[in-house]
Amino acid sequence: MVRSILILASAAVLSACGGSKDGTEECPTIVEPVVIPAISVNFYDMDMEAPNVCDAIVTISSPDNSETIYGSALSDCENTNSIVGGYDLVGHDVLVEKAGFVSQSFEEITFIETTCSYETFELDVYLEKN
Repeated sequence: MVRSILILASAAVLSACGGSKDGTEECPTIVEPVVIPAISVNFYDMDMEAPNVCDAIVTISSPDNSETIYGSALSDCENTNSIVGGYDLVGHDVLVEKAGFVSQSFEEITFIETTCSYETFELDVYLEKN
């Protein structure tokens, strides 16, 4: 009797793990659309401190689009150390500018593709003073 219960419990756990018979993951059904940015630019100075983005500008360009995000336009820029953007599913060129620091540029940054969607690429930028 106890052995029967253990076998049934094991079968229930195994069937709840998801996936399909051929071993591939099944994607969940999307109920509401979710907009995921391709890039998150995280700001750090050379002392590994995370400065705020109030005086930062990030320009994200792709072949079909270009967007400029001003850190000062964010609602809580004093307590924010990252800027997100890039919503096309292609490679992006990124220009990072912050007052008092050397501007930096990055080419062909792409999102991280997963089985069912994509994840935001975390771009850590270490700022060097002018």
